[in-house]
Amino acid sequence: MSDIVAFSFGRKQSARVPNKMLRPFADTTLVDIALRKLKAVDPHAFFAGYEDEFRAKCAQHGVRFVGREPNSIAIDGPITEILSFLRAVDAKYFLLVSACNPFMTVEHIERFRDQCVEGGCRPAISVKRHRKHFVTGDATALNFDRRAKTLNTKTVEPVYELVDGLYFFEKEFFFSHGTYWRWDEVRFLEVGGDDFLIDVDTEADFAVAQALWVAGVGREARHAEL
Repeated sequence: MSDIVAFSFGRKQSARVPNKMLRPFADTTLVDIALRKLKAVDPHAFFAGYEDEFRAKCAQHGVRFVGREPNSIAIDGPITEILSFLRAVDAKYFLLVSACNPFMTVEHIERFRDQCVEGGCRPAISVKRHRKHFVTGDATALNFDRRAKTLNTKTVEPVYELVDGLYFFEKEFFFSHGTYWRWDEVRFLEVGGDDFLIDVDTEADFAVAQALWVAGVGREARHAEL
């Protein structure tokens, strides 16, 4: 387990939701929520940021801070440049914990990590299984037979939604190949329910997540704040 290091990262200049990590989120912030989880999950965990506000938050929570290069917070790729700070971190495997999923719990993270270890440390991503009918824009059926006379969700093949919440990957492969994994090797791991899926990616997402947080939805995730 010591070969695995958990981390999150962030920046202030998000294009769609400016300063989403540090702006007030109910009675806390998204980065405060993420740091409490990292602290609980892994004593070697860290948060990577560029701005001094993130460094101060890490000091407040007792989480290691790793600095990012100015260029890494201003680009959308390649991913090895965005996560270039990983080169200096001593670890064989990384567990990336998204800081934009406030309802992700410590239990979700630990379950995902344990499943990764039990699976021989193969690369993995958190997913949500759907048993519904999916089609493309031209009505091509993705997971069912269009010749069927009745649409019955009991007969469809499951489709997996990739949840940008938890990633597990090997450091050497990441920097050698410029990607997290090979698609024929990655494992799809189900670790949470619908609350877990809430990913703050737009202003609307932020408003909905904040309202649910205030309403007490996802009490397990909120427990770390109390």
